[in-house]
Amino acid sequence: LKLQFLYLIGLSRTGTMMQRVTLLCALVLAACGQNDEGRPQRTSKYHYIPGMQLVDYTDKGYVRVLVNSLHSHDALVPFDFYSMPYCEPPSDDLQQEDENLGQLLWGDKIETSLYGMKMRENVQCKVLSGSPDCPNGAKILTPADLELFDKRINNGYRGNFVIDNLPVIGVKGGRMINNNPKPECTDMAPRGWPLGVQKECTKHMDTTFINTHLKFRITVNEHMPGQWIIVRVNVEPFSTDIENPEDCAADKPFNPSAFKPVTTEPGPGGAGKKVTWTYAVEWVETKEVGWEDRWDAYLSLAYTNTNSRAHWMNILNSLLVILCLSAIVAMILLRALHLDFNRYNNPESQDEQQEEMGWKLVHGDVFRPPPAAPLFSAIVGTGSQLIGMLLVVLLFAMLGFLSPSNRGALLRAALLMFVCMSVCNGFIVGGLLKMFQLRQWKYVTLSAVLYPGVIFLLWITREVVVLANRPRANTAAMLTILKMMGLWLGFSIPLVILGAAFTFNMPALEGACRVTKLARKIPVQRWYLEHWALFLLPGIIPFGAAFAELRFIMFSMWQGLVYYVFGFLAITVLAVSITSAELAVVGVYFSLCFEDYRWWWKSLIVPGGLGVWFFLYSIAYYHRMLTIKTWLATFMYFQTMFMASVSLWIMAATVGFFASYLFVYVIYRNVKLD
Repeated sequence: LKLQFLYLIGLSRTGTMMQRVTLLCALVLAACGQNDEGRPQRTSKYHYIPGMQLVDYTDKGYVRVLVNSLHSHDALVPFDFYSMPYCEPPSDDLQQEDENLGQLLWGDKIETSLYGMKMRENVQCKVLSGSPDCPNGAKILTPADLELFDKRINNGYRGNFVIDNLPVIGVKGGRMINNNPKPECTDMAPRGWPLGVQKECTKHMDTTFINTHLKFRITVNEHMPGQWIIVRVNVEPFSTDIENPEDCAADKPFNPSAFKPVTTEPGPGGAGKKVTWTYAVEWVETKEVGWEDRWDAYLSLAYTNTNSRAHWMNILNSLLVILCLSAIVAMILLRALHLDFNRYNNPESQDEQQEEMGWKLVHGDVFRPPPAAPLFSAIVGTGSQLIGMLLVVLLFAMLGFLSPSNRGALLRAALLMFVCMSVCNGFIVGGLLKMFQLRQWKYVTLSAVLYPGVIFLLWITREVVVLANRPRANTAAMLTILKMMGLWLGFSIPLVILGAAFTFNMPALEGACRVTKLARKIPVQRWYLEHWALFLLPGIIPFGAAFAELRFIMFSMWQGLVYYVFGFLAITVLAVSITSAELAVVGVYFSLCFEDYRWWWKSLIVPGGLGVWFFLYSIAYYHRMLTIKTWLATFMYFQTMFMASVSLWIMAATVGFFASYLFVYVIYRNVKLD
């Protein structure tokens, strides 16, 4: 077996700098990736970097089929596949695959199944066998089982298989369910297969169908003589009520549409119902799709990954916002500062003989520690930690080291990098506390526990609420909770303390001018400089720069698709950072001009409004784009969006603070003071 180069970073089909770097990588990989016959490997429209190991099969070789958790875009709560009354392997054969922390947090649970097939051996129909509960593939469903099927099907749950590390997808191109032309009754080939046909799609029957027959269509490529690789897996479900097992044979023509459907209605007198579980296998050969581009079919499911024009329009919009804001900064700040410096630094100026006014007047208070300085320091330190995590994860994602074939890799990498970046948190917090003359370890501990503690508490609350209302849901096990607590208490907090200890032994930061003993009285401020106005109004500008990309991310996240255009995301992050920095500088300058030296918190509030607008958008997205049907799913959605909004607020606020501090330090460093 040889290692293949598997991972994508491409931005688009246009000749950008990122694509030139990508093309260079592709050329290097092509030079290293000659096959045994000397032919170069095929070039994918996505670009890959070393990833997973190639697995090939010989004719009649056994292909293992694994089941994953049941997921729904309408109910959100994941369930174990065998929480449904499907035919289950014997206890000795039922095994759970090893899963990383990212998979556990995402709710994945991959297990063995009774489905099995042999390479390039077509099967017209075959009953599930090997389960003590399902002799000849038949199982008696009790009224409670039928009610459970009815509930899960109408909540939009989908089954998920994993074959050769590939998730199954529906039939590409969209298919009307039960020939119903309603838009909501069209399966547009997302991942997995529907457990059945919802009641609203069964026309005049007003009942729910259970999908009991699955047709696998597996595409393979003979990459070497006699060696086959799996490049695509599709599944098409049918509801077939097979009463005679002889109707299902491996070599006998089988038409699943010729059978009446299996409904969730109980039998006569409220009795159970006998259901036969069957499947078919069709192998399709191709030379068009190879190992290096077999994930294209899955990545292309998301509009986000295929339409580069939409991303470029978003980037153009962000650039226009930056240009307009930069022009405002240049015209107002630079021109005004130039006049201010000429007036303040020219002793012969007539204005200098008059009473001081403007931002120079508050030079004795501008570096006075802010109210709630420990909390302020904790927010900035946490923001530094989050920004460091984002940049490192984004870098590795663009380089292709977080493959979608490596399940849970992105979430796991984010968690580990958040822990590692705790050093940055401690370093920044220690420096601020020492500058504010608050060198106390309890304030360092506050920074170490504040944000992770709130997030951990919200996560545990969600898990408890889900478990209390859905006892069989895939909630976090006690071992997973202990792992999270171990990362936090055993690694994150000590690293924060280590970073703070380093800066506590360094010289303290000093302001550009001395702080007076008595604070000046602050005059009445304009309404647009009040904290509430600065918190709500300016934040719409960085939100406008990030709106389209945030929408793409939410679409991929809540529709169960893969977001994989990290190059565009990196440009968006840069645009939002520049916008946040410029907004914060403008807000701080105007506050100082009106003799309000309380700029510390304003530097956080002005760009932090991005988080407020994102949460407001999530409310609109919930009502316009989602079809969530349960209160529990609504609770999970808004809790997740709240945590994301708070994280965005902290990161944007931190960028605003660093830009504002540099601005304030420079202008007071270069002005003559008495």
